[in-house]
Amino acid sequence: MLVHLTAAVLLASPSSPPDSLVHPALHHALYLGLHRAEYGGLTHYAGLTYERLLTARLGLRLGLGGIHRNTSRYTVVLNPVSGQYESVRESRGVYNSALLTSQLRYFLWPLRRPGAGLFVGAGLQAVAEEFQQDSNSPGGYVSSIQVHVPLTTRIGYQLRKGRWLLSGSTGFDYTPRSTAVAVSNRPGKGGLDVHVTTASDLEIGYAF
Repeated sequence: MLVHLTAAVLLASPSSPPDSLVHPALHHALYLGLHRAEYGGLTHYAGLTYERLLTARLGLRLGLGGIHRNTSRYTVVLNPVSGQYESVRESRGVYNSALLTSQLRYFLWPLRRPGAGLFVGAGLQAVAEEFQQDSNSPGGYVSSIQVHVPLTTRIGYQLRKGRWLLSGSTGFDYTPRSTAVAVSNRPGKGGLDVHVTTASDLEIGYAF
């Protein structure tokens, strides 16, 4: 009799909803944000990123960003004979850059919120930079295109409120660069240098 009464009380008493109802399994997210890097000087890329949660702790991210910047420079022109001020010459430049990102993020303590909490990440980026400077510049006309493929490492924290996400991280970019080395008995030989720069990200996202 006592066993049947206990079972009836347990069935009638309210229970906490399962975790899947409190925080539904949302495996996809889109982010808008800023990526700060040191390509072309201190640069802030506006970007769009997609993330797929592979597990509660592991996420795969793919992103695209870009920047367009105009520059102006003024040069004082002196008379070659008298050395006196003659005029001011303005030169204009254009800087364009595109950024492709890929990253794996591992959340250390997701608790009951998949895709939230402290995380570490690593990945690869592809950066294409174009710089142009007109013929009025001191060095004359310049047109340059460079492509870099840095390795990235990050540590950060992500907040989750329902479907909304706020993510911030900081870390380093490791960019391999070819260097020319002047060796008397090995002309034309060079080496590989790794350029280490700081970077950070701030994003707002929506899970679905």
